[in-house]
Order: sequence, then structure tokens, then C-alpha cells
Amino acid sequence: MNSWSFGLRDAIDILCVAVVVYFLLRMIRGTRAMQMLMGLGIVVAVYFLARHFGLFTVEWIFGHFFSAFIVILVVLFQHEIRRALVRVAFNPLVASEDAARSLAHMLMESAVALVERGWGGLIVVERETGLRHLYETGVELDTPLSPDLVLALFCPQAPMHDGAIIVRQTEQGGRIRAARVLLPLAQAKDVPGALGTRHRAAIGLSEEADALVIVVSEERRDIHLVREGHIEGPLDGLELHRRLMQCFQPDIDHHTVITMVRGKGQEAGK
Repeated sequence: MNSWSFGLRDAIDILCVAVVVYFLLRMIRGTRAMQMLMGLGIVVAVYFLARHFGLFTVEWIFGHFFSAFIVILVVLFQHEIRRALVRVAFNPLVASEDAARSLAHMLMESAVALVERGWGGLIVVERETGLRHLYETGVELDTPLSPDLVLALFCPQAPMHDGAIIVRQTEQGGRIRAARVLLPLAQAKDVPGALGTRHRAAIGLSEEADALVIVVSEERRDIHLVREGHIEGPLDGLELHRRLMQCFQPDIDHHTVITMVRGKGQEAGK
């Protein structure tokens, strides 16, 4: 019997597999893929039980099922596979803390301004996953993000108030890259009945990309943040700012950020 030795190469091999499994589980956590994966686990368990107890017909059926297992996996997990492949193309642009704070502040002011006027809005923040293919569904722009411009775009009398605007994070903060953009819709059963088309569009896009989507409802005058297929809210301005900073800079002191934002608001009110 040959002696088995564990070396550095084996440790690296196990570490790589562990990292891949970790990120796969993290990607599908809380999604329908997790439920489908559990279903596949039950099917595998039934197959081995059938083999153990000599249930030849059941074993034959599941044996033919597993002969096309790769194709079945691709069909069942096509959405998650597409998201994973898109995210492989990592965007090397990482904004500084000041740029992230500036972008979060502009987005917060824009959302609050829409709520105050009772106007609806859909603001998409492009991140690592490129959204250039969506630019073509609307009107391409290249202008600095500002609350006044957001109000002008979402004014009900404005020609481009329908659809979404896409904001790209830059080293200086953010720039509006497109307006009147059409977003993919999520299935109606995935959206609570009280929410409308804007929320469906936000959830639909966030399921396909890592974008953050801010939804302002004109009926309820509230703000929601949508990411990774999940909707958060309703949020006030400061809470929206905090959640955005958590996404842009996970390691930042958010209490300090909220204090600074509140201080700016008090100074503006004087």
C-alpha cells in the first residue's frame, strides 16, 4: 500500500475548489436556483436508494435521466450561468471613497427630490456588469449626474420621462449614460401585488446583472432599492444613502457617513 502524503499542491487544490463552491453557493443563495438544487439532490438520493433496494425500473428511469444530466443542468440553471459568465469580466475601475460618497449623495438627493414632487423614477447604477446593450433601447447621454437633471428627465411633461436612466460610477462620482431605457421585466409572480411595472423592471434587471436600481413610486411616494433580485424598502433619504455606501464601500464607517450627510442637510437648511 502506497503511503499518501499531503503537500502544498494538495492544499492549493482544495482551497481552489472550496473558493469555487463558496462563490457558487453565494451566487444562488436566496434564489430559485437553490430550490432547484435541493430538488436535484432529492432526485439523486432517490436514485441511490433505488439501486440499494434493487428497484430496477426506478433505477433505469433515473439512469436515463442522468445520461442527459449536463443538458438538464444548463437548462435549469441558464439564468445563473449567464450571470456568472457576465461577472467574469471584472471592471477594474474601483471608485475611491470620496467618489462613492459623492455618487451616493447625488442619488439620495435625486430620489428625495422625486418623492417631494410626487414623480416616479427608475435609476440604474451600472457596476461591474456592463449595460451597454441597454443603452441602445433608449437615448445615449454622457453628462454628470445631478438632482436637477434627474428631475428634468423624469418630469411627467418631459419627452424622456418613461423608462429608466443608467448612471455609471466614475472616479469623480457618476455620469448619466442613457435615458428612456427599457429594462427586462421580472415574472409577475415574483413581485408583490402592491408593486407596479417599475418594480418589476428593477427586479428583472437586478436578476441578470449586479446593477443597483433605485425605484421611486409616484403613487406611494416612497423609495425602494433593488439588488440581486431582492427589493428593500421603503427607505428614507439617509437610509438609502447608507445602503448605497454599503454596496459601494462595504468596509466604510456608515455611522460616520450618515452623520456627515445629516450635517450637510442641517447646514443647507440654515
